[in-house]
Amino acid sequence: MSRADETTAQPAETPDEAQSTGETTPLPRRFLATASGPVTRITDHGNETTEHVRAEIAIEHSIETLEEFATFWDFRDLRSWKQAALEVLLERQEPDAVTYAVDEDDFEAWDATVDGRIEAFAGLVETMVDYTGRDLSCRDTIPHRIASRINALTDGRQTTDDVLKEFADELSRAELWGHGAHLALLNVKHAHHESIEQPAATLARTLSDDGGEE
Repeated sequence: MSRADETTAQPAETPDEAQSTGETTPLPRRFLATASGPVTRITDHGNETTEHVRAEIAIEHSIETLEEFATFWDFRDLRSWKQAALEVLLERQEPDAVTYAVDEDDFEAWDATVDGRIEAFAGLVETMVDYTGRDLSCRDTIPHRIASRINALTDGRQTTDDVLKEFADELSRAELWGHGAHLALLNVKHAHHESIEQPAATLARTLSDDGGEE
């Protein structure tokens, strides 16, 4: 298991724990998590011999189930969102006998982003609509707020566009999430003839800031 800083916030439930129930819900279009930065690679050679090597690694991980999306969605408001995301991503990169450790001082050097196309956000909500036919007990692996949105879709209190707008709005304000959330918010607002000046200006500033960092 990856050994990030001990202060790292841990997710309430990881996708692996969700899968242990035998219930996962595939998404029609994936989200993509990318990260890169320095680690200490710890290799167990057996006979109580371990090797510690400093290295730079890059991670690319597809998020293909509703349960795993929920894990990364849950990091949106965490102060230690980067540590939490890296803990999950590093665990999925470790080959046999290898552990990746990230020192507290290394976190600032890491870049981490989760992103998806507009179609991925639309597919997420489509999946939630389909999810309404499942046994309610299957929702134990889904955070309460997402389960509430599923229920709202079921009883007609919210439309698919309502739920899509909520996801896009909250994730467009989260540092972990990329430009796809901004674009999804612009798209749904434009479709309903709402003003897009503010979200468009926010996206323009974000793109300008990103360009200045390169």
